[in-house]
Amino acid sequence: MANWINRDSNACIKTIKEELGLYAFFILYLSIWVMGGEWLPLASELDSTEQIVWSQSWQWGYYKHPPLPSLLLNLLNRVFDGPSKGLNAFAAQGCNVIAMIYVWLLAKQILSRKLALVAVLLTSLIAYHNFRAFAFNHNTVSLPFTAAALYYFYGAVRRPKQLSNWCWLGLVSGLAMLTKYSALLVFASFFIWLVWQRLLTQRAILTGLLCSVLIAVLIFSPHVFWLIDNNWPSFRYLQDKLTESGHVFSILFGFTMTQFIRLSFAVPTLLGIWLLIKSGRIVKTSVASVQSSAGAIYDRNFLLVMFFTPLGLAYLQLFLLGGELNSNWISAFFLPLGSLITLVFLKGFEPSQLLKYVVRLTVVTQICIVVGFFALAVVYPKQVGSAARLTFPSRALADKVSEIWRSHQSQPIPVIISDYWTAGNVLLHLRPEPPVLIDNSLEKSTGLTAQDIAACTAFVLINQEGISQDYVDLMNQAQVKGEFSVSWGFLPKGKEIHYVWAIKVPEQGAGACRLAQPQKEVK
Repeated sequence: MANWINRDSNACIKTIKEELGLYAFFILYLSIWVMGGEWLPLASELDSTEQIVWSQSWQWGYYKHPPLPSLLLNLLNRVFDGPSKGLNAFAAQGCNVIAMIYVWLLAKQILSRKLALVAVLLTSLIAYHNFRAFAFNHNTVSLPFTAAALYYFYGAVRRPKQLSNWCWLGLVSGLAMLTKYSALLVFASFFIWLVWQRLLTQRAILTGLLCSVLIAVLIFSPHVFWLIDNNWPSFRYLQDKLTESGHVFSILFGFTMTQFIRLSFAVPTLLGIWLLIKSGRIVKTSVASVQSSAGAIYDRNFLLVMFFTPLGLAYLQLFLLGGELNSNWISAFFLPLGSLITLVFLKGFEPSQLLKYVVRLTVVTQICIVVGFFALAVVYPKQVGSAARLTFPSRALADKVSEIWRSHQSQPIPVIISDYWTAGNVLLHLRPEPPVLIDNSLEKSTGLTAQDIAACTAFVLINQEGISQDYVDLMNQAQVKGEFSVSWGFLPKGKEIHYVWAIKVPEQGAGACRLAQPQKEVK
């Protein structure tokens, strides 16, 4: 009896150490990406820069997407005194880490504790869950809410009388919809599972499902009201994207190949596991599974439905609408894959041996991914002077804008009129961060009115190559204007970016500008 207690106690302590090791891995992973994102690039990633501009105001929708990512970044910017490259990386990879924790929690419901660790480590090797999660965008922010929805849905259908799982499911589902409309494809997999398993005939299921739907609708409803008030701009944007003409089979081939490439980051680890099994270092388990065959089939089928349903629907829309299918839109659809691979192919092997080697292979692969990403996206372009996104001279641009403005005005800039890439790079370093009239369009912009544009002094800044007629008219009205250039890298791979600028004065009789801000220093 004493020996049995000691063995059980030692196993429990070892399990706790392994799970604490997972949290240590996540902390180290997040720290490396945040420090690399703050110190190495000269600018933020393209989508992160767009979020910098949108996050300047708090509202229930934006012309492209639902509001939650921008609202989250708005809160972080308030807490940490404005946007920064490191904060963008923290927000993005923080979402990824939370998603991986939920993947692990779900895997523990399906697999043994050690195999659950294997499952989450394999999931972390999919490109959408490492270097693709460096960008703070709607795809990345959808990861934690989708992973949480999968976890709570599994718990809800397994224990339907436990109302808390249904309530949490409604909460995270509503937040998922406030992040990205593609969450509907994941919810479709929930419906298919309920129908397939004939669960909609159970009173507890129907009661819980009604609770989930009511909570999700309540959370999503402010965005619906905003859509109605603003003539459904994000739906019109989505419709335009989905109906862009293109050759279906060409798009399908490119989309599919991209998925294989992004899944291929897990191949070295899977290949290593296969070789270790062949060499006998990982052996088949001699302990009978505590999970019944029926339970294993149930869990396998659940993961298959959760994985293939949203992916299949994404392919289906391509055939039905013939529109462009962006590879990044399905970032959250691969969350069940690591658990599925582990359950189907690895469940019969000795868990301790398997976990030991998967940890080693994962750490090596993740190191290669982070080093390779920053080397190829930042360090190499810097060395050869290439005009890469992450080597854009954001600080030089912001310093030049500040210098010009201070030579003509004493107060901070009330409004910037520019495209989101140019303005976002200025806001990365300018304090306080003024609101942006994106592309000189009120429909695209956040928190601005026609009265603001009429009553406030504004700094107009546009790349000379991208001047539209709207900007030409705006420049012609300005009394103070000029040009300057900024070096993006160096020749022969770099280029000079030529900007034109102007200071738009308030219109006569327009009233006071509500956007006047207290003076602060440039960051």
